[in-house]
Amino acid sequence: MSSDEIKFSIGFIRLCRLFRETCKSVRTHFNLSENEMRLLIIVYHLKPDTIKKISNELSISPTLTSKILSNLEKKDLLFRQLNPKDKRFENVFLTDKGLRITSSIIEFINKTFCEKILNSLAIQPEYIESFYEQVVNNITSNKKPFTLIK
Repeated sequence: MSSDEIKFSIGFIRLCRLFRETCKSVRTHFNLSENEMRLLIIVYHLKPDTIKKISNELSISPTLTSKILSNLEKKDLLFRQLNPKDKRFENVFLTDKGLRITSSIIEFINKTFCEKILNSLAIQPEYIESFYEQVVNNITSNKKPFTLIK
């Protein structure tokens, strides 16, 4: 294995760790599970019109999605409403409190994750820089074929 491959692999592992640490910080700071946080952000940005679309974005079952929605309703962060055009579907909306919390979460993630990356770069920049450079290089030069994963 070449030095670049090692740096790429280690960079990937370190970024994964930084994502996990950021999610843990959100859980601690906002008292929300990772799935609750992700669901709020999906509703905030994508405004999906069905629970199935939310499930697909989260890569979890509609049943689990419904449970998460119920938890967030109890916390007064969102509400569901029957779709007036098709009563078989429910629309999901953030409450005012949900909008404020989700906006704060996004800001917190931006700040926390960027700080974690900067701290990591200060310690051993070559791993994350090498990872980033190789990803950009692979995408722009099409060195390796990409497969769409659904």
